[in-house]
Amino acid sequence: MKKPIIGIIGKVQPQYGEDIWHRIDEVDEIRYLIVKNGAIAITLLPTEETLKFNDNDIKDNSILSEEEKNELYRQIDLCDGFILQGGLYSSNYEIEMAKKIIELDKPLIGICAGFNNILRALGTDVVEDKTKSHDIYDKNYRHKISVVKGTKLYELMNKTEYSVNSIHTMIAPKEKVEGYAKISSFSYDGLVESFELTNKKFVIGVKWHPELMLEDEFTKNLFKEFIQKCK
Repeated sequence: MKKPIIGIIGKVQPQYGEDIWHRIDEVDEIRYLIVKNGAIAITLLPTEETLKFNDNDIKDNSILSEEEKNELYRQIDLCDGFILQGGLYSSNYEIEMAKKIIELDKPLIGICAGFNNILRALGTDVVEDKTKSHDIYDKNYRHKISVVKGTKLYELMNKTEYSVNSIHTMIAPKEKVEGYAKISSFSYDGLVESFELTNKKFVIGVKWHPELMLEDEFTKNLFKEFIQKCK
């Protein structure tokens, strides 16, 4: 059997200090998890003729042409599954790709900002965390989440309580997710930490970064199940 091809949707990065290049990145821990679980990883890139993309994770006012959308869709046709990455910026090409992937019922994981962009693709959104209480830039920091029984997340964790990292500036109140996706876990302060689409083959959004928890049992189970669904 041929290995499935997983498209990691490239993430625009800010230009820091004296950096003279514009960069679009993929997180190598994600590539590693894909390859380790028996798939091929490739990076998917925007199709716009520009070097300037949205410079925040709140609102992208750019509009993609039909040609730009169709060229994104050609990349989607190459792949059996997809990862929407986390990052400081979000652009419309990510949302457009998420819409098409969901429409085609192909497996998709959204991580942090990827979680946000799946919700945007579904017609809702997230809000800025003015308290910054969930933006702890420390891969070893953990806080507890409550896992909802009867969800795919619970099936993969087999626990009603779990500890995850927290490196994000945008948050999802319950009312922003309910009615659009099935909520599968909450943080200690009642915010949505993960969701899934029960009418699709495999679509999961998580607010934390499983790729920073490589030895975690859930991370292993998540990517193993994801790659299996991509075959």
